[in-house]
Amino acid sequence: MDAAPGAQRAATRSARLSRAGARSPLVLAGDVGGTKTDLALACLLRGRVAFVRRERLPSGRHASLEAILDRFLRRDEHRLLRAAAFGIAGPVIEGRCKTTNLPWLVDEAALGKRIGVPVRLMNDLEATAHAVPLLGARDLAVLNKGRAAPHGAIAVIAAGTGFGAAFAVPWEGRLIACPTEAGHAAFAPRTGGEIELFRFLAARHGHVSVERLLSGAGLVAIHEFLGTAGSWNESGARRRRGGRTKADAAAAVSAAALRRSSPRAVEALQLFVSIYGAEAGGLALRYLATGGVYLGGGIAPKILPALLSGPFMEAFLDKGRFRPLLAAVPVKVILDERAALRGAARAALDLATARAED
Repeated sequence: MDAAPGAQRAATRSARLSRAGARSPLVLAGDVGGTKTDLALACLLRGRVAFVRRERLPSGRHASLEAILDRFLRRDEHRLLRAAAFGIAGPVIEGRCKTTNLPWLVDEAALGKRIGVPVRLMNDLEATAHAVPLLGARDLAVLNKGRAAPHGAIAVIAAGTGFGAAFAVPWEGRLIACPTEAGHAAFAPRTGGEIELFRFLAARHGHVSVERLLSGAGLVAIHEFLGTAGSWNESGARRRRGGRTKADAAAAVSAAALRRSSPRAVEALQLFVSIYGAEAGGLALRYLATGGVYLGGGIAPKILPALLSGPFMEAFLDKGRFRPLLAAVPVKVILDERAALRGAARAALDLATARAED
């Protein structure tokens, strides 16, 4: 009795895929992070990237990206695919990436052979930069309106499981995105308190990268530095961190801070936001991002009230003689959690189009 509805659903899905493939090339896109992997089939619909099917899978529960793709892709989809692109959290060198926060080695050529279509690997922040021209007003929250230079570079930074950054420059009507590994550059403390924080983290890790502070684990570390090692106080209840992930602990600290139910959590989040602003301002200067600075990643939308409250922009602007230049730089938070996925889809569609023209 159940076979007919199942067959009908399969036929409906196949027809939908065929229609999508007839409109434009059907491509596979992925946003591969240390915590989750977002995958989608995409095509162009009225000139815009449209998702035909999308799914989120936990990264750490799979042995490889190939294992996740095997679970996601269905047999009737393989024949319609024309290209694939993946934004991945880690450095992509000569088409290969050893992921930073996962024990994976991802190879562009091996993926292409497995899927049967051309594949492009890129850093996840590079993928997000590709998405910036696709974002509308409702996809963004404004921290500083500024005045975007028409042909200025943009910078994209993101705190989440880790910390990443990329920049893009306009060229012949499109953006050319360039990846970085700025999250693993050394953290530069600015105050006496931040110097003490640096020493606290140096005793743990030796090298103190930006990511050691501007990430979920970084927020937890700041909270511990402020005097709550191993536990923290919310609404008068002591809670142990044992058995909880860093992501859980970071979410709990930020939630308590936003509710203002824990003074220590409030202080931790304010320090986190200030360091975030200082790093964003520094990157704006390094890349001369007069076209705008965009905050991606999972943390910024969740702590938006704290980002809007003052410490972020004050630290962003606190660059001496270059304060007026930075005051003109638009600063926006990307609210669309699918931005990196959309950017990867755009890159995959470009790859499919280029292949068809060859």
